[in-house]
Amino acid sequence: MTMQTDVLQSRLTQSGWIVQGPSRVKAVSLRNAATGVGRVFLFDTSTTPVTAAYGRSGTTVTVTKTAHGLQTGDTVSLGFSLDGSNQAATCGTYTITRVDADTFTLTDYNTGTVSTSTACYYVTGDSRWIWVRGIADGDIYNNYELLPGEGIRAKQRVYAVVSNVISTSVFYG
Repeated sequence: MTMQTDVLQSRLTQSGWIVQGPSRVKAVSLRNAATGVGRVFLFDTSTTPVTAAYGRSGTTVTVTKTAHGLQTGDTVSLGFSLDGSNQAATCGTYTITRVDADTFTLTDYNTGTVSTSTACYYVTGDSRWIWVRGIADGDIYNNYELLPGEGIRAKQRVYAVVSNVISTSVFYG
């Protein structure tokens, strides 16, 4: 096996586009703020992820977003933030059930309780959530995660949702 020499790097200090086109995400490095839990979500998407609120009771996750425009049977790919007790629903791609114009539900793969009004981010259609990493409160060191094999393939662009993180770097090729 030879060394790959065409790896590029992009850096953000806030949420935004981090890779502008199809690529393979090879590694991610992030640094937490001095206090609080940090979290970074990566999405393979051509549109900015939607910010919503959610809660979980058992395996039922209820997502609230004014005029979400979704229908029962739609596929939604979500990244879930931690609540005040450091609990979160399972990030991934789900088929949803429309409750009303502002609410939809999904069945989580896992069970537990997450406080309502916790932030989540989602994309629809051929867009998808591809990666999440959390950093412990007070961990101010660079945290580097090398993704195995050829990395994660992004067919569109890569958008990073950043929460309480000073910097995020993505290595791609």
